[in-house]
Amino acid sequence: MPLGDIPMPAMPEERFGGTLEIILGRGWRAVYMEETELLPDDRPALYAYACVVRGDYGYVTEKDDSEGWNVVEGDIADGESAEAFVARAAHEQTGATISETLLLGYLDCEATSYNEQYENHFRAIRPVYVAVASEVGPVPDGSGYHRRRLPMNQYQNELRRRYPTLEQHFMKGLGRYMVLERTGKLKA
Repeated sequence: MPLGDIPMPAMPEERFGGTLEIILGRGWRAVYMEETELLPDDRPALYAYACVVRGDYGYVTEKDDSEGWNVVEGDIADGESAEAFVARAAHEQTGATISETLLLGYLDCEATSYNEQYENHFRAIRPVYVAVASEVGPVPDGSGYHRRRLPMNQYQNELRRRYPTLEQHFMKGLGRYMVLERTGKLKA
């Protein structure tokens, strides 16, 4: 039978499914915003996340007194840019020297009435990065962290387990990193 004679099913209507709100403890609610160029400058960046990678490996970190592996994350100091925080924290938590950061997007956060540090409806952002390491040395003594190097598939599984609300964004960013790395389009 010729292809033109086969009845095609009707195309489904595209519908806006709404916005997925992410709850960050009791103090914050957020919406993930996809952005690969610039962070908005009308809200402060208070906290950041970074997947530290080098070649076919990803690095997870853990505080000495906690249980569970994390990406590099933490509070951004006053006057520090998000990218400067990523470089500093990656070195402190994993021993990595960062040569390039790839912005994946950010969490557009709003303080809830349970937030004791900020007034209700205060707006801030939490940027999400892939941090490309040019070299990885030992974790600095006294940092309070230790790290593990995982092959990319195990690294992705660890992120899926630890960050279920951000995992799709991490996976998309790691896919972007792998394409750039394989095609030689990252800084050396």
